[in-house]
Amino acid sequence: MFRWGILAGAIASCAATMAIAQTTTRPTDPIFVRAQALVSDGNGVAGRALIDSVLAATQPGARLYPEALFWRATLAANAADAESDYKHLVVDYPLAPQAEDALLRLAQLELARGDRDGALAHLQRIPRDYPRSKSLARASYWTARVLFEKNDIPNACAANANALARAGADEIELRNQIQYQGQRCPPLAASVASVKPPAIDTTMLTPPSVAANAVSAPTTTVINTPKATKAVDTARAKSAGDTVAAKSVLPTSPAVPVTKTEPAAPAPAATVAKSATTAAKPVTSASSSNSIYSVQVAAYNHKPDASKLAASLVKRGYAARVDGDIVPFRVRIGRYSSEGEAEKALAKIKAKHMSGFVVRAPKGE
Repeated sequence: MFRWGILAGAIASCAATMAIAQTTTRPTDPIFVRAQALVSDGNGVAGRALIDSVLAATQPGARLYPEALFWRATLAANAADAESDYKHLVVDYPLAPQAEDALLRLAQLELARGDRDGALAHLQRIPRDYPRSKSLARASYWTARVLFEKNDIPNACAANANALARAGADEIELRNQIQYQGQRCPPLAASVASVKPPAIDTTMLTPPSVAANAVSAPTTTVINTPKATKAVDTARAKSAGDTVAAKSVLPTSPAVPVTKTEPAAPAPAATVAKSATTAAKPVTSASSSNSIYSVQVAAYNHKPDASKLAASLVKRGYAARVDGDIVPFRVRIGRYSSEGEAEKALAKIKAKHMSGFVVRAPKGE
């Protein structure tokens, strides 16, 4: 309990300073900037009261409402209040721009509590439900941190490397944190150097010059033996006619197999290339024919909520459905054979003041 209290307090306090930095890609309402400044200056009661007044004056369906929930959670006085608002935001407003950051904060709170599996469940939802999220690098960094605590070093190092690859060049502080955490991973160069290459028997290597001589004059391989030297001396004593006869025999024996085998070599290569091309075609067509593109507009933890939204969209003329048999239950519109068609449908949906993103899913869904 004591450890949870310390970590939860640390996360809650640093969340306020990180909030504006993580939402620089979205315009922040000035009233929330003022509330954050009040809390940072030590006047937390006034800052939180300002956000409570915004929530009281805003309809739950308005764009400002989930943003106010996010800021009330970010500036909360304790971890329990922050967790409550973050969960409210993730469940009831999954398409709000702040939802992915809320999942990240929930994971941090779970980790502070010591629930590593709960933290991983929140972190894994970010790349799954928000594949174009700006928080992917930070989510991978925290995933690695959780895995390090679970002593899963290989997967932790893989997640940390993924975080570094996704982090932008301007995210200097995050990159420093990732690189510092990466010191726990074994250096690749050291691990490679520790593997000694097998010893090579240099007596089995033949220099190119020796190999060329062996082809053109194979008899030189036995000249160094005493018997060969004697045979050479005897050959020199023979008549010139015998030498000519011997020369006439030598070129004819190797010429016959070489001439016959060379034309036949290209035939197997052509056959293999043709069969490889034929075998590759069904694989490509199978992978593309088993998936479709859709526009995802919502995701819920409770299927009745997802079904309610899907039914409402169907009444409005959209080909909406609920995909998935486990949490989260995703509300998706349409089935398109290409990503381009899905992007065009998304543009029309956004023109109707709805938001969403293109996803790829199996045809069976």
